[in-house]
Amino acid sequence: MRIHHYFLLILCACAVACHQPPQKKPLPFWVQDAFNLDSMPQAQLPARFKEGYVLLSQRDEPGALYLLNSQGKVVWYHQVKGTGFKTAHFTENKTLLCILGSKEYATSYGNQVMELSMTGDTLLHLQKGQADFTANVHHEVLLAPDNHIVMLATVERTFDLTTAGGTAHDTVRSDGILVLDRKGHKVWEWSVFDALEPATDKEILHTRMDWMHANSLSYDKDGNYLISFYNNGQIWKLDAHTGKVIWKFGKNGDFRFPDSAAFDMGHAVHINAENDLMLFDNGVSRQQSQTLAFHLDEGNRTAAVSIRSPLPAYLFNDRMGSAYLVDHNSILQCSSKRNTVLLTNRQGHPLWRLRCSFIPYRAEFIPKEKLSL
Repeated sequence: MRIHHYFLLILCACAVACHQPPQKKPLPFWVQDAFNLDSMPQAQLPARFKEGYVLLSQRDEPGALYLLNSQGKVVWYHQVKGTGFKTAHFTENKTLLCILGSKEYATSYGNQVMELSMTGDTLLHLQKGQADFTANVHHEVLLAPDNHIVMLATVERTFDLTTAGGTAHDTVRSDGILVLDRKGHKVWEWSVFDALEPATDKEILHTRMDWMHANSLSYDKDGNYLISFYNNGQIWKLDAHTGKVIWKFGKNGDFRFPDSAAFDMGHAVHINAENDLMLFDNGVSRQQSQTLAFHLDEGNRTAAVSIRSPLPAYLFNDRMGSAYLVDHNSILQCSSKRNTVLLTNRQGHPLWRLRCSFIPYRAEFIPKEKLSL
């Protein structure tokens, strides 16, 4: 597939990551029309947020990436035709690593991985069918410390499900982790089937075409993987070398924590700047979405709640979403299904609210210093 790129860099504030002075150009009308900032006092905003940026990606065709400032103004964007940006991460190398997919790929699934510089150069472009990239990529793509590409990928296998009421040759579709070099050659892989037997799941006949539904992948402090699953409300820690499950956190997991902090169907699981496990809890069973963070005692398998930040009831978000610390006292939360990005304090009180014309899968905060040379 030939992808056409459209790139625009404007304003000195966003050009600090570039090796040349910014090119000031008029902004197309449609770029800013995609966003509307509610009238809220800028004086209440933390300085770190005022100086930083919000990264959003548009899944609809043509796909687009946006950086916005605290005034809700687009200061940088990158557009592609013929496909959409399903997810996007700002990396430690000051690049954007993205999953792309056309409208035939549902929600957060795609068939391409692209890495872009802040000057709009394509640093990497892998497509399904190239070398060992043979499965759909979905929900997450990360840059490994050795510059390899780490992704969540779909995995299909045939199982005997007669004991669960199925047939002797039923297809089960689930998830795996695939690590590729920059030419698309496989370096390492793991799948859910390495850890669980589908026939032991009483609901497998109902869930076999999307069993487990992994929806985020990140690194723990020690370099091992954290993978979250929407369908069973758990987060697993995996040994990044052997694939062994070190522990399971959440519903029916290995850790004790207060019932009041029980979560279901979380997204955007990661270790935050305070070294706590943080996630956006969709809260489907309670019809209440929130941000949660836990301080884990891995030795004793206990967890203490460090953040519980509920969204207002009208922003209940049953799918997708994200939450990231801006500073100790403020959190950037994304209510995807409500087309809303919200800055709140740790108690969930709104400080800033952005409305989008598209569904934002996530909203990442990028501090000013991360875009500095």
